[in-house]
Amino acid sequence: MKRIFILSVFHLLCLFPVFSLNMSMKSDISRLDEAILNCHIFEAEKRQRISELEHESFLADKGGYSDYEINRFLYEEYRSYNYDTALVFVEKMESVLQESFDSARYIDCRLCRAFVFLSGGLFKEAFDILEPMEDMHYDLTDEWYNTYARLLWDMSDYASGELSADYNDRGCLIMEQLVKRHSPADSAAYWLPLATIDLRRTEFKRSITRFEEALKDRSLTEHEKAVIYSSIGFLYRVTGDKELALHYYIDAAICDCRSCTYEAVALRMVAEMLFEQGETELADKYIRIAMADAQRYGARQRLVSISQLLPIIEQTFSDEIHRRTMVAYSLFAIVLLLLILCVVVLFLLIRRNKLIRTARHTIDNVNSNLIVANKVKEELLSSLLVGQSQFLNAVDRYQQHVKKAAMERRYNDLMTIPKAVDAHLQRQILNHRMDELLLSVYPSFVDNFNALLRPEERFVLKTDEQLNTPMRIFALMRLGIIHNEVIAEILDYSVNTIYTYKTRTIARSDMDNDAFYDALMKIPSFKGDMNEQMLS
Repeated sequence: MKRIFILSVFHLLCLFPVFSLNMSMKSDISRLDEAILNCHIFEAEKRQRISELEHESFLADKGGYSDYEINRFLYEEYRSYNYDTALVFVEKMESVLQESFDSARYIDCRLCRAFVFLSGGLFKEAFDILEPMEDMHYDLTDEWYNTYARLLWDMSDYASGELSADYNDRGCLIMEQLVKRHSPADSAAYWLPLATIDLRRTEFKRSITRFEEALKDRSLTEHEKAVIYSSIGFLYRVTGDKELALHYYIDAAICDCRSCTYEAVALRMVAEMLFEQGETELADKYIRIAMADAQRYGARQRLVSISQLLPIIEQTFSDEIHRRTMVAYSLFAIVLLLLILCVVVLFLLIRRNKLIRTARHTIDNVNSNLIVANKVKEELLSSLLVGQSQFLNAVDRYQQHVKKAAMERRYNDLMTIPKAVDAHLQRQILNHRMDELLLSVYPSFVDNFNALLRPEERFVLKTDEQLNTPMRIFALMRLGIIHNEVIAEILDYSVNTIYTYKTRTIARSDMDNDAFYDALMKIPSFKGDMNEQMLS
């Protein structure tokens, strides 16, 4: 899963076009990225084959295969997939041979162990197995010739001077013996040894021709194709055609992906050549994947070779990223300064327009408030004059009634008060008029006041009520009449009654006294005040 995640992340980077490459290389890079992205599919297929073989190894009826053959199949699946596991199945093959010895299988098993040692960079151990077989009287297989020649050539590459030349010549002699075992009709089995001998003897052009002949063999596996493509890539590289070299290395890396081969070096070579061409971003991506493959397989010499190249590519890529970052920062700083300038200008314009709109709104609001205030003032003045006139007339009629009853000695009539001066009736009229005036000043008082109380404690007015007594008390307080004595005189209640109403009403709220009074005093007055509150 970790490998799949890494590959997916790197594939996202591939979505950016590689403008510095020509169209042919763009196409090759796209094919390689697609193969890397699909690696998990190829690996799933391989894991399925391995799972079926491992399941079959536990069955009593193994479908016609012996224990040795099943372990041999599993080794074949792991030989280029995972070094340690391949060695485990070699040991299982050896364990089976201890029970029933077979000379041909013994040679085959030793060759398998030698290949694992060779792939893991254990040259001495591989040499100790392969070199004595040359003098044995067993019929040596093509596998022995190929593995032994590869070992000698790898040792030649790691050695120097005459020792290197000696290993190289011995490898060529081994391959010449393999050529004699085949004819041109064998195709790849014949042409591959010849092409490899030419490569080692620096006959590069003829080597390329013979590798191309080998590619005509339709029976080649993906892994065998990868070996040939990688060899041709090396030949074109040493002959100076870097474009073709990269093309064939990419083909080899694609074949490695399809065959789930993690011990190969094609992807490392792709990274190295891209690095030489200045494509450090691509090189960094592919060298990291190659390192992940090498770690997955466990090949020591591959890890060493990649570890030598990885820091160089990483440092170069880091320097390039730093350079790009500095350029980006410079451009960003310029754009930011221009943006700040535009924002400042825009802010000043918006602020100016806002001040103009605020001034216009203030003027409109003041005018509206003045109109409403004048109307309320007129209503209050009218109400005051009418009320005062009605009160004086009622007092006058009461005086006439008393005088007339006294003059006519109708003392019992003095106990009767005319309806026109009935104090209780006048109190009701006064309260009704007071409610009208208070609601004209505070139109939304009922809803705003109930909002201060808990939902279940809110007042529900009767049909003929505008305000009830508690609301009337607090409406007078909102008007500015805050002393209990004054409110008691206006409403004709005792001071204790006013205090009781206030206490019980505030208890119906979740707020304390101070918070309740603050909220009460914020209840908006006439329409202009309400508009101002909404805007604020």
